[in-house]
Amino acid sequence: MSRIRTALAGLTVAAVAVLAAASPASAHDALVSSTPAAGEQLAAAPEQIVLTFSNTLIAVEEEADGTAVVVADESGRDWAAGDPVVDGDTVTVPLEEGMPAGSYRVTWQVVSSDGHPTSGEYDFTVAGETASDGPSAPADEPTADEPSPAATDPAAQDAGTPWPLIGLGVLLLAAAATLMTIAARRRR
Repeated sequence: MSRIRTALAGLTVAAVAVLAAASPASAHDALVSSTPAAGEQLAAAPEQIVLTFSNTLIAVEEEADGTAVVVADESGRDWAAGDPVVDGDTVTVPLEEGMPAGSYRVTWQVVSSDGHPTSGEYDFTVAGETASDGPSAPADEPTADEPSPAATDPAAQDAGTPWPLIGLGVLLLAAAATLMTIAARRRR
């Protein structure tokens, strides 16, 4: 009977440790807003791209593992005019002048506050003439109550969920419950 109690206690401690270790790892920072916004149609080309995330980012300048932003037109030309600048939870990248009307895809990669890279993409359209000297016209800008589509993408949000660890924790809890049932039956 004492062996069963010892095994049960060990399984319970292991299950709690696995589940406790799994929860912080699943929280990558998410894109909460962007300027221009996803799907936005602008009258004139923007001067810069501004991405705002759910937490303070880690500034890493090595493009392979760090912060990168590409603003590509339909032919694949990158209109980013410089390196992205990380300031807390915001990434800003200037754009070249003379962007023609058309569709643009913003592809981004950042390093979350938990140290893991996260990435995503969205599109916007320039409907008017080439780049203007003024700011772009706001349209359907996401608010704090209404996050951008990239922020609500379940695939992006679940990318860091440690399902194998959670599964192991569930199995350990099931084993503990089985041992408790066996111990209770032996007492009868």
